[in-house]
Amino acid sequence: MEDTLKEVIEGAVLRTCERANLFRAQTPQGFSYSLLKMSLQKAYDEEYYGTDEAVLVERLGKKVFIVPGDPRNIKITTPQDIKIAEALLED
Repeated sequence: MEDTLKEVIEGAVLRTCERANLFRAQTPQGFSYSLLKMSLQKAYDEEYYGTDEAVLVERLGKKVFIVPGDPRNIKITTPQDIKIAEALLED
């Protein structure tokens, strides 16, 4: 990870985070069907909207493990992301 990460509340930096302990979460994420179904049902019942499946499984108290990914596996959500993806495909 190249960026220095800061924990911020209301615009004020609380601390600089140790990068060695931080990872980007990519998709796809893999879980057993029954565990994923249980985590999705709990989130639905509690009207909780997580940012990915892993956070839903974490809320069940289950351990989620990291699998090495690829920095070229980007999430496409903005027009700028499409340009980045096109550049990666040309590479």
